[in-house]
Amino acid sequence: MDEHEEISYKTLRRLQQGEQTSSVLTKINVNFYQDLFSYVKTIEQSVENEKNPLKLKLFTDEAQNTKKIANSIYELREKKIVQAALATARGAAPDLKNLLDIEKKLYSALVEQIAVSRKEIFEEPTDRHSKKQPASPPVVDQLKRDPNTNPIVRVLEDTPEFIGTDEKTYSLRKEDVLSLPSEMTEPLLKKGVVKQVK
Repeated sequence: MDEHEEISYKTLRRLQQGEQTSSVLTKINVNFYQDLFSYVKTIEQSVENEKNPLKLKLFTDEAQNTKKIANSIYELREKKIVQAALATARGAAPDLKNLLDIEKKLYSALVEQIAVSRKEIFEEPTDRHSKKQPASPPVVDQLKRDPNTNPIVRVLEDTPEFIGTDEKTYSLRKEDVLSLPSEMTEPLLKKGVVKQVK
């Protein structure tokens, strides 16, 4: 596409075909994306302002087709940029002379991200694992943080099954040693069913 050539449906089709047939990025106007945006906006305004049904249909079709071609051109170039970034990361020197400034940002970001990912995967696998999955604190530390304040009791006789104040079902057997909530322990102590150990 010539540096001074105005964007039209015809020039976009030619550019699309050029990108499809070339293995490297084709030369396009440095302001291509800005000009393309303006061109699409102009067509959309024509659609909004047109009263004639036949012309409206023509403008609508043109707007849809232009957007499809524009998207196709970008995706073709995007694919080549990704391939160039991969090639660079693998030590090659791809042809970058037709990269636009806005496309260089994508290329640089991809090269950087590939390098970071490779380093994480191949050079620091153990460090990464330990950072992502911190070791669990020792059980002793957990007990210090969450001490059991409930009384510990020894069961003196078997009892029928009952529901405690914590809404759990209990079935106490003689010689069981367990921890019960304080509000449950007191009545059992009074009845002589349990004896407090701690």
